[in-house]
Amino acid sequence: MRQRKANIWQKISFFIVALIILAIVGYTAFGMYSEGNGYMRFGIDIKGGVSATFQSADDNIVPTDDQLESAKAVIELRLDGNNILDRTVTIDKQNKQILVEFPWQAAEKNYDPVEAIKELGETAQLTFALVEEAEHGEEGALEYEYEGGHADYKITEKFMDGGNVKSAEAGLINGQYGVSLEFDDKGTKIFADTTSDHIGDTIGIMMDNTLISVATIKDAITEGGGYISGSFTAEEARDLASKINSGALPFTMESTNYSAVSATMGTNALNIMMLAGAIALCIIFLFMCIYYRLPGFVASITLLLQTAGQLLIFHLMGLTLTLPGIAGIILSIGMGVDSNIIISERIKEEINAGKTLRGAISAGYNRAFSAVLDCNVTTAVIGILLMIFGTGSMLSFAYTLLIGIVLNFGLSIISSKLMLQSLACYKAFSNPKFYGYKAAKEVE
Repeated sequence: MRQRKANIWQKISFFIVALIILAIVGYTAFGMYSEGNGYMRFGIDIKGGVSATFQSADDNIVPTDDQLESAKAVIELRLDGNNILDRTVTIDKQNKQILVEFPWQAAEKNYDPVEAIKELGETAQLTFALVEEAEHGEEGALEYEYEGGHADYKITEKFMDGGNVKSAEAGLINGQYGVSLEFDDKGTKIFADTTSDHIGDTIGIMMDNTLISVATIKDAITEGGGYISGSFTAEEARDLASKINSGALPFTMESTNYSAVSATMGTNALNIMMLAGAIALCIIFLFMCIYYRLPGFVASITLLLQTAGQLLIFHLMGLTLTLPGIAGIILSIGMGVDSNIIISERIKEEINAGKTLRGAISAGYNRAFSAVLDCNVTTAVIGILLMIFGTGSMLSFAYTLLIGIVLNFGLSIISSKLMLQSLACYKAFSNPKFYGYKAAKEVE
């Protein structure tokens, strides 16, 4: 059967795809760690981190077990918000303390625990109160600073704390930057009652005794949510939302003890793992190229794309890479190898059945699709379940596994098909033996 003549795009697609892959690999290997682009954040097991003990800042307040659980949940929410996947947050009920361990920031150079703890956000208690304007210097007056000036307010009634705020999110509201709020059931009732009775009055949001926002009540807020609008910039709206989210503590906390934590895997763990990973990839590439020849060579290029893509996405998302996360990368690479082996074997079978080279490549990918889809989907389901129900370093494993599966099925397989079809257009690479064809032995 005569093969159709390839067009110019089919012939050059190998070089286009290969150049794109090499650019991604090159940026991941060198550009990702250049000045200004930040660094990968590694877990405590790889790089070490900070250990801190938090307790009530007021000696007269002894938090209950429920309040400690609530404070723990808030700290975990803050850590999740910063994509810190490797952490431990435990409660010491006997001493009424919360113990927190989390890894150093990505580009940490000074390794100062005091500075690192600031990443957890405010440890003050958030309060909503009715306020009214006051004279400067008046007893009990609180100064509110804003761009272009300042004003003084005094509290007339505190009516809710931050524990009743489910979430605060910055965004555009009626064409202006603002913060939308969502309350729990108790907070919904409190806000409905307060705003219904005080339309036209002013609400102040405070971190301990510091006013961070004031707003006029224009309508009764009865639907479980409201918004704060005004002359915010995007950064100011994000900062206010962050403070509200971080201020849902049931009591004001302070850090009484902190220290640096050494890497649990040892100081040279990262270098050893990188070397081991490079050696493993080289062995895989050699096996694929020797046993599956040209399809194996193309598969090796796409495996580079999958590996670099996982690291790059983790970097861009600001996620924490832990030892379980590296295990997720290795597992997803194994899935990529399996997919390419299935496809290469199908191509070989189609060539031996008498199909033209390009026809065999197309049929090989089509007939391997169901098997490749099945193994990738079932593994992806596991990754999704771990993301939903997992916490801490388990999330690092789930993210790397799921990202690897998506890259394998969504990019690597497509790019390998384009490159193989392109190479098959050249006479130098059109020999079926390059694709695993074996001539039948003559019968005597």
